[in-house]
Amino acid sequence: MHSALARVSFFAGLPAALLLTALPGHAQAPLYRFDLRAEKLDVPAGPWQVTRVLDLRADRRQLGSIHRGLGNQLVPATFTQPLAAEVQQLITGQLPARAGARPVVLRVFALSIGEDLRPTSEHGEAELVADFLEPLPDSTFRMLLSVGEITRRGGLDVTNFHPTNIAIVLQQALRQLAALPAAPSATEVLSRADALAGRGGAAARRFAVQTAAAPKRGFYHSLQEFLDNAPTEPTQPFLVTHVPRTGKRWAGSDEIQVSYLYLDAAHPARPVPTGDLWGLSDGQELFIAYRNRFYQLLAAPDGRSYTFVGPPVFNPQVAAGRAAATIGGGLIGAALAGAAYGPDLMGPYELHLASGRVLPVQDASQTDADGFAKAPATAQVYVYRAADAARRIPLTLRAGGQTATDLPARYFLPLIWDDQRAELQICVQAGAGAEACQSFRPSFEQPTYLECTVPADGGAPVLRPVSAKEGALAVRRMQSVLTADASDK
Repeated sequence: MHSALARVSFFAGLPAALLLTALPGHAQAPLYRFDLRAEKLDVPAGPWQVTRVLDLRADRRQLGSIHRGLGNQLVPATFTQPLAAEVQQLITGQLPARAGARPVVLRVFALSIGEDLRPTSEHGEAELVADFLEPLPDSTFRMLLSVGEITRRGGLDVTNFHPTNIAIVLQQALRQLAALPAAPSATEVLSRADALAGRGGAAARRFAVQTAAAPKRGFYHSLQEFLDNAPTEPTQPFLVTHVPRTGKRWAGSDEIQVSYLYLDAAHPARPVPTGDLWGLSDGQELFIAYRNRFYQLLAAPDGRSYTFVGPPVFNPQVAAGRAAATIGGGLIGAALAGAAYGPDLMGPYELHLASGRVLPVQDASQTDADGFAKAPATAQVYVYRAADAARRIPLTLRAGGQTATDLPARYFLPLIWDDQRAELQICVQAGAGAEACQSFRPSFEQPTYLECTVPADGGAPVLRPVSAKEGALAVRRMQSVLTADASDK
């Protein structure tokens, strides 16, 4: 049986926002569900009307994984109803049938969401890969259009962006359909069996860069130039050099150095900036410009993507553990920098050709055999102090019988509790006044939030449980301020 001291952990004297990116563990929170009922579509009238949606995704269990709570736990997310019904309901409700419009089937091969978390930013993403097919009188289907769409938006709580992001990629695809003339030039015709099974169309699509004998030498200023194998000719000669890396984080990989060649005394050799480049080719190899560096692209076996080994992927859970260990020694700035990217080694990335989306390959160690986040071993509790009228009065906090820790105004403390049977007692004391205590059993499914306020006269502090939404928003605001302050030092 563990003692009370062993069951709770928190980090004394710590600007806790540096731990906010995540606490250890990957909690299996309930499946996150959402719908598109509140979304809008701005699509001009055209000769076509989507009358049927087919869900042909390889994995139909979820739309992706999102991060929930201040521990940034990975949680599977999906619609409240099947994808085909959800998307059809949005299209029908926003784009009612028009007289004379010809029916179209929407085949969805990929409709996914994701969240790109970095030390000081979050972005929500959505991707759509789909076909539009026209049913013909002989029960065959004519291919009208294949689309690949992405959108990306940053903010404080990007989980709220996912419904709108999905509506945006659908809108982008539907606008392309609306622009097609009533007599399309497409000639590919699929049998009913092939159309319903997902054969042909986007599933069989290959781009010029894949089918050419060799890539053309030059600079790509966009994804489309890359796909079309139509780079822009450089204004002067350049050279690509592979330089083996020796540092621990980058071990086993090459640094790609691209330089304009020396022409004369007034034009010495100099690096080619990533600038506005999407990528480049030296006529033999392909390279992508990603986060201010060049990385070599390799064709994936599936023929629909390319892969590359890129910068270490930010891991919130590992970052939190490192920040805790380093901050314990008083090195706040070093902790923030050292915890920024979790794993030491370079990370694998994938480029989806149809849409241009770049995303890290998920670490299998974070998921179970079915691809879902692993179950939790600890409960997470966050106690925060708002900027109350008595913000200058010192406040201390004790949890599980441990030594008291300071809790300044506009700060928060994360606690980890590992006993599912025992209650956790938290006590707060303002100055030399009386303590206010609260005992409860924390949830192991989602974080628990407690707000602490101190009366203006310095009386007994108030410890108030708040909803997950209210608590997460309050602490995220503190996190953004405190992390920005630490980054500036």
